[in-house]
Amino acid sequence: MNKIFLLFLPLFLLAVPLRFPHTVKLKKDQLFKMDVYYLKKVYPFEMRWTLYINDIITVLYRYDNLPRQVELQQVFSQNAFKVPVAKIPENYPYFYIKFDGFNGKIAIFTIYLFNGKKVKADLKE
Repeated sequence: MNKIFLLFLPLFLLAVPLRFPHTVKLKKDQLFKMDVYYLKKVYPFEMRWTLYINDIITVLYRYDNLPRQVELQQVFSQNAFKVPVAKIPENYPYFYIKFDGFNGKIAIFTIYLFNGKKVKADLKE
């Protein structure tokens, strides 16, 4: 039993559990990665931004191995996007990712989790 624990100990040390809301500061093309655990499945999430021009930021993200692109600006109805954790007919959990601002070379995002009592997320390095 102790040998198994020692074998998997490095894997447990690499994962950092996230608490929500979580603030993310990213440079251009810097990748933010997290693993989302829900109903005994692992969903990888990756996000980065590539272009900020005319107060519009282009965000590329990949969730559940599907690539997507979103353009955000700092107007109330256009500053966030929703990522469903899993599509279930009931009240499904989802991430709400809000663009908070741009600071010269760094974009600031806040990630919220709604209806996520059974959702666990770990930051990947």
